[in-house]
Amino acid sequence: MFNEVEDVFDDGNAFHGPRSTAQTRKAWMNRMLEEATVPTFWLSNSIDSVDPAFLRRFDMVIKLPIPPRKQRQRILERECQAKVGKECIARIAESENLSPAIISRSASVIHALGNEVNQPSAERALEYLISNALEAQGHARLIPQNSELLPSTYDPRLLNPDSDISAMTCGLKETRSGRLCFYGPPGTGKTAFGRWLALQLDIPLYVRRGSDLISPYIGMTERNIASAFQEASQEGALLMIDEIDGFLRDRTGAQRPWEITGVNEMLTQMEAFSGVFVTSTNLMDGLDPAALRRFDAKVHFAYLKPQQSVALFRANCLELELGEPNERDEAVVARMGKLAPGDFAALMRRHRFCPIRSPGHFVELLSAEVLLKNGSSRPIGFVH
Repeated sequence: MFNEVEDVFDDGNAFHGPRSTAQTRKAWMNRMLEEATVPTFWLSNSIDSVDPAFLRRFDMVIKLPIPPRKQRQRILERECQAKVGKECIARIAESENLSPAIISRSASVIHALGNEVNQPSAERALEYLISNALEAQGHARLIPQNSELLPSTYDPRLLNPDSDISAMTCGLKETRSGRLCFYGPPGTGKTAFGRWLALQLDIPLYVRRGSDLISPYIGMTERNIASAFQEASQEGALLMIDEIDGFLRDRTGAQRPWEITGVNEMLTQMEAFSGVFVTSTNLMDGLDPAALRRFDAKVHFAYLKPQQSVALFRANCLELELGEPNERDEAVVARMGKLAPGDFAALMRRHRFCPIRSPGHFVELLSAEVLLKNGSSRPIGFVH
């Protein structure tokens, strides 16, 4: 077994300077690969710089990617044993760049602490170690605890779509396949419904933003798109691409080559993907017409109806233990226009550091949110 063979194949410079060791002895290397009588394993972290003439002479070329989420979770359970809880393991396993080596090294540190730390401390230490290792390798840190969970008051009946999303969910449970486009104003519940849908289908959720897929390097945008669909297919996951309006634009107005090739790759992957694919956008106008035709359903999420606003207002007041709102407060909320579930979610987050004192105070804050929206159409001063 030859390990780290990139030291032989990639120790030169392909554009200027000395050639690699393998290139300077190319005839000998080819003959050794062709005539070797002993089974040999060649291990490398990358084959990007390996001459195709060498690659053709290997009987088998096997790529070993990062294990899928379920396997990452099993590795964590095996390495950590009873040191950390199942919720912590499930959360850490969501990281798509988490290699077995990082898990093993980090878990060994936790075990070295022995019984001196309790489970919460061990979990924090494990997440800290893994996050640092990921960041050092140029990857994103672990997602903070519970950052993407649906709120306890979430209810799909308190959405205002133009389609029967209950019937659509039942259909997807049967077919396990569909391409859906959710569009509408910000905060109307598009992304949250995608997360809820994955829970109802009991399948993993892979979330990407358009900005996650775009790369300044040639060919990397297409590779990122293909990788996202491939990973979702391997896991049997629901793939959701959020904020796709900045990415899937009409190609007739494209100014850069990657804007065309990226859309082309997306369309190709959409056609080939057999699972559930969901996109969300605040701006439907300007999306590529060919992409729109490939969606099985295009669902518009509008602002809440008056009775939905009141029901969500009442539920949030009870959640915050503010007491039952009176009829006057409910009437004011019912008359508000442009209220969205996201407005309530924002105020619930605000409550953590700036408490809401009463249902009346809640109404005042909701009114401020609506006023901000009504004034958001004014142009930015330094632009106009």
